[in-house]
Amino acid sequence: MFGTRTISSVFLILTILVFFFLGGYPLAVALLIISIIGYWELSKAMANPNALPGAERAPLPNKKRFDSMDVIAVISIVLYYAAMVFLNDAAYLYAILIAFIVGILFAYVFHFPKVPIDRIANLIFSIIYCPVFLSFIYMTREFGEHGKWLIWLILISSWGCDTFAYLFGRAYGKKKVFPKLSPNKSLAGCIGGVLSAGILGATYGYFYVCKITGEKYLFIFTAIVCMVGAFMGMAGDLVASGIKRNKGFKDYSKLIPGHGGIMDRFDSTLVCAVAVYALSLVLINIW
Repeated sequence: MFGTRTISSVFLILTILVFFFLGGYPLAVALLIISIIGYWELSKAMANPNALPGAERAPLPNKKRFDSMDVIAVISIVLYYAAMVFLNDAAYLYAILIAFIVGILFAYVFHFPKVPIDRIANLIFSIIYCPVFLSFIYMTREFGEHGKWLIWLILISSWGCDTFAYLFGRAYGKKKVFPKLSPNKSLAGCIGGVLSAGILGATYGYFYVCKITGEKYLFIFTAIVCMVGAFMGMAGDLVASGIKRNKGFKDYSKLIPGHGGIMDRFDSTLVCAVAVYALSLVLINIW
């Protein structure tokens, strides 16, 4: 199991590094594919009935039939990414999301009473939490002249925090912060992960970003962004864990050997990408 997980990790890291470096169309296509898979994992999970207290968790969510609402969702995801890449205007993205909501409302009315009303909320959440949040990776990479170095702050924030949170947790993690939601999460791990992400961000900023931009103090910016991104990434990780516990399963899928599904591996990266993009948008304009 450890060997399988290690091989999967190495392959995943190398693949991500390649697409982050390339940016443009290759990155957009990769994110589109990941988004559709992640949407299906999440919507299938949300369709699970809530688990009874004390019930043993199943390895995977219950099976769910692909229906007309899922067709509308997948078409909307494709249109959203196409608009993001080719039109580059937020107004089109909003219009597609609104059209998606209207489309599933009509589908709900047409299929009434076969489809429960909470399916509407589940679909909207599934679209926003995975495909839309993932799109901020592409938006960060295409952030003008800064995108080529900003994109790496997402990995530093999410994976750097995860790694050092684990190490600090193993060494000093006596006090648990969310024992019911995530029993392995400790206060020492959370603090250590966020601070380590800030140090990694500052190091990356000082030795690379400052050199290529000529901005002497830009490492302070990269440190702040990485710390906030790490904190928000932990929130994303906890939300994904909470869904699994509420719905009574262990992994979203078996797509990535040793890791689970897209939502198991990218749970923190989703929210981290939004935080890095939003904070960069604000700080770069006032720097």
